[in-house]
Amino acid sequence: MSTAQGRNRKGLLEKLYERDYSIRGKYLIIASSLDSLVRDIISYHFCPPGQDERRGQFISLILEQHLQKSHSVLNILEKIISMNYSDQLKKYPALFEDLRGISDYTLWLSSAILDTSKSLPDNTELEDVIRLTYYDQSGVLCHREVSQEQIEEKLSDCSNLHFALEDIRSEI
Repeated sequence: MSTAQGRNRKGLLEKLYERDYSIRGKYLIIASSLDSLVRDIISYHFCPPGQDERRGQFISLILEQHLQKSHSVLNILEKIISMNYSDQLKKYPALFEDLRGISDYTLWLSSAILDTSKSLPDNTELEDVIRLTYYDQSGVLCHREVSQEQIEEKLSDCSNLHFALEDIRSEI
């Protein structure tokens, strides 16, 4: 490979990484804040206001170290709300279905690999799209394009969930 081709390829790769960062980065940050908010709600249930040191220990020792899987934490929150704050389920009937959907999408999006193969064309006309590679449940290699528009829709879903969780936290 000539030096000019190498520099050109490096420049294209840098653009691709920047595009990936702008498409997935913002979403992953916002989705992780939802997970933190869920953990915060659980901690407030078990450690009421005024017990900040205990609440911090609870989050650190139990929720962060022993319950790292998002679905486990969601199951705990669902039980807490069902048993103690059932009026919130009436207010937000699709809350847990939506949270699990965001959790599954986040897991997929964070574990998929940016396709940087040489066969990828210089698609400068697709500035708002990245192509991700992943293996499905059968072990088959798959490719999927993710656009900025799709991420914006998911971000809107995250915002709606954030406001619902904030409302629930204020009731605990």
